[in-house]
Amino acid sequence: MNGSAASAPSVLPVPPFFKKTVFLLLIVLIYGGPVYAAYHFALWVEPLAERFVILPAAALAEGAPNLVYLFLFGDFGIVSLGTFSLVWAFPVVVFVGISIAVTEASGLQRELIRTVDPMLRRIGLTGSDLVPVLTGYGCNVVAIMKAQSCRSCRQTSCAAMIFFGSACSYQIGATLSVFNAAQVPWLFLPYILMLFIVGAVHTRVWHGKPAASAYPLRSSLNATIRIPDPKRVKRKVTGMIRQFFLQAMPVFLLICIIAFVLSELKIIAFAGRLAEPIFQFLSLSTEALTGILFSFLRKDGILLFNEGGGALIMSFTTVEVFIFVYLASTLSGCLVTVWTIGKYQGAGQAIRLTLQQALSAIVSALAILSIARILL
Repeated sequence: MNGSAASAPSVLPVPPFFKKTVFLLLIVLIYGGPVYAAYHFALWVEPLAERFVILPAAALAEGAPNLVYLFLFGDFGIVSLGTFSLVWAFPVVVFVGISIAVTEASGLQRELIRTVDPMLRRIGLTGSDLVPVLTGYGCNVVAIMKAQSCRSCRQTSCAAMIFFGSACSYQIGATLSVFNAAQVPWLFLPYILMLFIVGAVHTRVWHGKPAASAYPLRSSLNATIRIPDPKRVKRKVTGMIRQFFLQAMPVFLLICIIAFVLSELKIIAFAGRLAEPIFQFLSLSTEALTGILFSFLRKDGILLFNEGGGALIMSFTTVEVFIFVYLASTLSGCLVTVWTIGKYQGAGQAIRLTLQQALSAIVSALAILSIARILL
């Protein structure tokens, strides 16, 4: 016996690829799960809100002048659309807010950000942009507000990715409905993948790749993971809810009023006539143009494709269905999101992001259409 101490058993290092894969799955579970839960909760609450809130209120207002009734309960009614905005957006704020607060208070969010930072920098984002982009799958407005309060986020490129690639809960629900009406529900998966892929390319092309030294992660990112403090979680979620009701909901209601005025003044119809050359250039029918124009105002505007029991959308080919839904989703962010960008980053930035997105949407739609024609 040589008297030397026995060496401790070595621990096999975790391969970086395995660690990144695990963390990506955690991201989907931690942030995608609440969005999925919020979506289904809203599906359950929506008919209840219509039955017990909107319909009784509409019945009470039946004797009002027609213009007043439309203002309150029409397609852009401040009561009807405002209620649905609350039903669809508020659960996202609560569920995603809890998830964000728990992961932030536990230190897990910092570890996730540090792990994905190198990958996101390749498409023009940083690790800190992760949470706003994922929040956008619930509500783009809440996501933009989240990005603005994040000091280490690359705010302009983050907003561009949210605009293009983050399908909000309204958009997801409407898209599923339209694909189902067209009897092609399987298109939803390639649609979501295409939004993310083209959104990443769009962000990288227009906003470039941040320098390695830019937007450095704070040294506190190396903090250990711990049990979250319930009081801190409650304080964080309460702050998000307060921000939603004091900032986001007033904007939702203001957009209802703007959309109502645009509709009554026939400005939307006029814009449709101006946009017809674009659809002719894309060799697409203009019959569903109204649905795409309404999607500029609200992302579930594509539900107009379901008019007549879905007869309109079923008259299109599978490729046309995909292109129409894709363009409705990507030609512009919804008006309330554009408004929010203008509020925080200025009207010029909001216009610039909108024009960049429109160009990327048309070019990518042409590319998708060309590839589909070659393959089919």
